[in-house]
Amino acid sequence: MIQQQEVLADLRHILGCLETAYEQPVDVEFTINFLPDNSYRIHLLQCRTFQLPKGVPGSVQEPFEAPGRRLLSARGAVIGLGRSCELADILYVHTEAYAALREQERISVARLIESLVQNHDPNRPLLLIGPGRWGTSSPSLGVPVRAGRIAKATAVCEVAAMHPGLVPEISLGTHFFNDLVEHELLYLACFSGTGDNSIDSDWLLQQSSLTEAKAGGKYAAQQAVVRWLDVANRKVFLHADPFSQTATVCLV
Repeated sequence: MIQQQEVLADLRHILGCLETAYEQPVDVEFTINFLPDNSYRIHLLQCRTFQLPKGVPGSVQEPFEAPGRRLLSARGAVIGLGRSCELADILYVHTEAYAALREQERISVARLIESLVQNHDPNRPLLLIGPGRWGTSSPSLGVPVRAGRIAKATAVCEVAAMHPGLVPEISLGTHFFNDLVEHELLYLACFSGTGDNSIDSDWLLQQSSLTEAKAGGKYAAQQAVVRWLDVANRKVFLHADPFSQTATVCLV
């Protein structure tokens, strides 16, 4: 924990300068080097704005109480444009099934996901949910999709889970931050079982999957891992607010 008051004052000053420059509150990643003479150097690694469009349909305007069945709660890592919308599709990567795959099979899962999303109608809000780091170069830590190939999605939710021997550190969107900005892609992280974070995997597994119908004969062995759910007529709502760092998906 940082105990030097001067460091905290400098960090507040940096945040204030960045907020003024970007005309938005910002989230930063930084390192601090403490030197032998008790001085220090702050190194700014990344800076990203908490953007929230005003007066735009689907933007977040007020506190939200989730009605009905809560399918997903993410608290503490909500990055990108806040929004409130009805989802048309959910792509869910089954965590346990994915964890059981070999590395090359995980790469094939990523290619299947890319193919499905690239053929998706961008007018149908789509949420991607899956374990570990999305966009990672290490399949053991998550789903190695290429960011530009999932740009038609509305939001990506990384679930901090893999198997009992590994809980991968989620990426906080760092693998594809430029794509988050360019494509207005919302990023969420669900630390399932921690605080108010939760995911209703039972519901996601009980629904009929359209993956086989959409993918045809491509990546047949991976289709059981990737579940494409058409929820257009189910009234499934996504509400995400980067300012309060909360996101909820609920079935009304």
